[in-house]
Amino acid sequence: MHSAPILHLEAAGSLVETTNLTSNEVTDSESCNDKHSADDAKAAPNTKESLQAPPQARKRGSVEPGEEPDAKRVKKSPAPPQNGDAQSLGGSTSDLVNPVDSVTKDTWQGFCEIQSEPAYFSAILKDMGVRDIKIEELVSLHPEYLQDNPIPGTSYGLIFLYQYRDQGSSVQPDASSHVWFANQLPAQNSCATLAMINILMNNDEVEIGEHLQQFKDFTKDLNPYQRGEAVASFDFVKRIHNSFAKKMDILEADKHLSNKIKRSRRLLNDKKVRRKSTDSTATDDSTESHKDDANHFIAFIPVGGEVWMLDGLNYQPVRMGSFDIEQGQDWVSVAVDSITAITAGEEGSYTAFTIGPAKLLSLRKQASLALNHVKFTERCLDEVSPDWKSFTVDEQSIPSSQMLGIENQLSAHPTPDALVATIKSEETAHLIERRTRVLRDFDHLATSIISEMQEEDDNARIAAQARFDYAPVIKLWAELLAANGWLEQNLDKYIEGKGGKKGKK
Repeated sequence: MHSAPILHLEAAGSLVETTNLTSNEVTDSESCNDKHSADDAKAAPNTKESLQAPPQARKRGSVEPGEEPDAKRVKKSPAPPQNGDAQSLGGSTSDLVNPVDSVTKDTWQGFCEIQSEPAYFSAILKDMGVRDIKIEELVSLHPEYLQDNPIPGTSYGLIFLYQYRDQGSSVQPDASSHVWFANQLPAQNSCATLAMINILMNNDEVEIGEHLQQFKDFTKDLNPYQRGEAVASFDFVKRIHNSFAKKMDILEADKHLSNKIKRSRRLLNDKKVRRKSTDSTATDDSTESHKDDANHFIAFIPVGGEVWMLDGLNYQPVRMGSFDIEQGQDWVSVAVDSITAITAGEEGSYTAFTIGPAKLLSLRKQASLALNHVKFTERCLDEVSPDWKSFTVDEQSIPSSQMLGIENQLSAHPTPDALVATIKSEETAHLIERRTRVLRDFDHLATSIISEMQEEDDNARIAAQARFDYAPVIKLWAELLAANGWLEQNLDKYIEGKGGKKGKK
């Protein structure tokens, strides 16, 4: 039987014992990532000895046979401040912001929770090496909205975030063997990244980068559970996913898992307690209370003429329906109908995203064709009527090919031969009219390209800000204020009833 990953858990400054648990010891959890049953582990063969992961996917902290495991590290608390200087707070300022002995987002072996923000997802995929894709949030899945704002059938997949409920899963090893699918392991908040990986691994048109391509080749013959293990131990993916983690996120996640392990052990030791009572088992410890609003990411993709739901908490992909492009059907309508069925009669918020080709690809191709069209038309005008520019109205300068990022694409999109023949047969007046019309189209394309480029820059800025952890800086600032006595002298000003007013700063 497979055992859960070995995690070094640190919570609120104290070291929690290192634990090697079987899947049976992990009960129903407070978050979506822990709703696997222990049967998941039974369904897959033991791969600890037979599965050799690539260098990028090896777990940290593994102990070779015959070797002694490393002694547990004891986290040292900094000495209390004695005066106002930085040294009295335990060392230099950089040591306070980044403690040497603490677990960092680069070394932590878990997966942090990620907000449902398209800019974050785009940054994750870009750092993984995925190119020319765009993630967009859908405002609504209401039929009336989708009728006016249809989802492009060229989308690679849909990501759906909702309040988790078990949708049921039938084992379909034969029917779904052509679908790449990885399970989500217990105690892993990886459902967002896993949903994106499950989508991209099933599309050969997407450039997924060297690391993911090697991972895809390595896992092609594995079953879903083994692929899930490989994802959980893939440090390349884990570091990028956890780049959005804050120190407090890591501590809270480890503390939550530690308390869940303790609760599971109490239930296992008490044979009179039935499994159904685990949801109601809680103590005064706030981290042990059960969350009823756990959210979960799943994916929908087209494969061939079928639509599949990829939920990492299911045993296998679930076939949701089929479609026929020749009859005017598209896979998106099947996916939306499936999502509507999931949310029918249920309250709570949900969000959907599309993963599709970047609009810049199509826009730049069209702009390259238009610019080549204009240039060829102008060359024909120079031959037919050298003074043709005197017949044109004053025109504004158009954006350069370098500004639009198409200077290297012009040669790949020449003017079609049929259009060349048509242009050569036209007279001066028609050529001038053609040039004016195509320039107008090119100007609209340039505006759209600049808008898309600006959106990419904005998303990159949002992601960069989200990756910065402000908490250590704020903590250091508060400690310095406390050390030099300013906080004690002025605290009463900000406390209601002690000289301060509510809301006054």
